[in-house]
Amino acid sequence: MGILALIIFSSSQKLSVTFLDVGQGDSILISEGSNQILIDGGPSGQILTEKLGKHIPFWDRKIEMVIATHPDQDHIEGLIAAIRNYEVEMVMENSREAQTKVYQNLKNIIQEKEVEKIDAEVGMKVKFGNGAILEIIHASKENTKETNSKSIVAKLTFGQNSFLLTGDLPDNEEGKLSDVNARILKVSHHGSKNATTEIFLNKINAESAIISVGKNNRYGHPAPEVLERLKKAKLSTFRTDKLGDIQFICQNPENDCEAMGL
Repeated sequence: MGILALIIFSSSQKLSVTFLDVGQGDSILISEGSNQILIDGGPSGQILTEKLGKHIPFWDRKIEMVIATHPDQDHIEGLIAAIRNYEVEMVMENSREAQTKVYQNLKNIIQEKEVEKIDAEVGMKVKFGNGAILEIIHASKENTKETNSKSIVAKLTFGQNSFLLTGDLPDNEEGKLSDVNARILKVSHHGSKNATTEIFLNKINAESAIISVGKNNRYGHPAPEVLERLKKAKLSTFRTDKLGDIQFICQNPENDCEAMGL
């Protein structure tokens, strides 16, 4: 694939990447000036709407791209409200549909709003005017009911800064990824023990890790084994259940992004 038709231009050089505290789910907002890419929407439209109102200026009612990494409820339900309340130019999904009510609702709102829909393919890139590039590095087309293994995985690069955004990718798919070296890792599947292996962490060589997870969740996420692996790999670990929204501000390509809990 090559560069997508979506090339985002802006007079702003600053880039922000915000891991939204949406409870037991995932949602990431990438912003450059008045341009946004929203990756996943968490399990609640109300929560996501509140978060977007906090991080997107009230006068900006457009989201340039929405990416649904895979069709699990804790990743896509909030997207329904986002598409209803904002003008969304494009929705990217993996190529497999789910036979669930929430997925059907998402499909319906995409059709109702006449949003352009594309299937993710490895090698697709979205370019920002400030030089940042979001590249799809995993987009499985395997015909399987196991949704996590089909997670879209993206790498965001801005000068010397890079983010690996893994969805809920399990450990048996991690080894298939290439070009995973990144400074900042979004830990897969909310810190499940079935992902983020020691071998994978050594391959990434990251400095920081983000875990998007709900307080006192019934799954026991993040797993103690994963926290121990992150500690052993000497990663600074940030958790949404403890810090709320976690935002990285990247002023320009030459300097390191600065992290803060919001």
